[in-house]
Amino acid sequence: MKLHRISLLLLYTLTLLMVIHLTAAGFDYYLLPLVDRPHNALHADWKPGGLIGHGVGVIGSLMMMMLLLYSVRKRFRFMHGRGNIRYWLNYHIWLGVTGPLLVIFHSSLKFHGIIAISFWSMIAVALSGVFGRYLYMQIPHNLSGEDLSASEIRERETEMTNQLQVVYGMSGVTVDRILKTIGAGQAGSSTAWSVIFSWLFSDLKLLFTLKRLRRTLCDDHACDATQVSEIIGLARRLAILKRRIIFFGKTKQLLHYWHIIHRPFAAVMLVIMLVHSVVAVLFGYKRIFF
Repeated sequence: MKLHRISLLLLYTLTLLMVIHLTAAGFDYYLLPLVDRPHNALHADWKPGGLIGHGVGVIGSLMMMMLLLYSVRKRFRFMHGRGNIRYWLNYHIWLGVTGPLLVIFHSSLKFHGIIAISFWSMIAVALSGVFGRYLYMQIPHNLSGEDLSASEIRERETEMTNQLQVVYGMSGVTVDRILKTIGAGQAGSSTAWSVIFSWLFSDLKLLFTLKRLRRTLCDDHACDATQVSEIIGLARRLAILKRRIIFFGKTKQLLHYWHIIHRPFAAVMLVIMLVHSVVAVLFGYKRIFF
């Protein structure tokens, strides 16, 4: 887990440094009108077929092709059990963010014709991918990253509630008061899409709720700061779990809608990108890597 987080931090840091470097190095070129760019000294390298422009385009395209590995991991039986699915998803998202950024630099900020369709499909895939990650996090998973069933989620809720009594020696009255304080509310007749605002609001509200709970624990119990922090952490996880139980069905429904939107954009993006790459090779745009 720790190694996974460190690797993601390094990868996103690398992405940020690449974006900063490419923006700074090609800033003057990108500001020029399209008609003036061929006369600029940077044009030979920074145009889509140039050393830099073509290079970042190839790397970005390869990264976007690698996005398919996540689907292979999810759908093919021989890949099941090969690494935590959450780790695969996190690297999938990094590829889905970094690849399009590099393709934007490859285009030298010129979007027209069929390439414009691919570009906006790419943007839609990247943005919907981030949203899909948020939806994915609303469904509890086991250590291997597989979805838990509704009954398994409720078993986990019971275990966490009992932990407050068994591990921290709290009375039933105190536990009930904590559970009431962190209550996640009811789903009611909310539409599937409106629950997103409920999640965002409850996340913000939980910050203040836990602060009040911390003050109450310190006033009512002679426990040290470390134990209070552990109880607050457990209460936070329990509050989020309770909310996920309430919205479990609608979260599944949202994920279904999300796939309907995400997949077609991804298919359009990949098909046009492949056609573009084949045409570029056939017409001799092979500055590097070929």
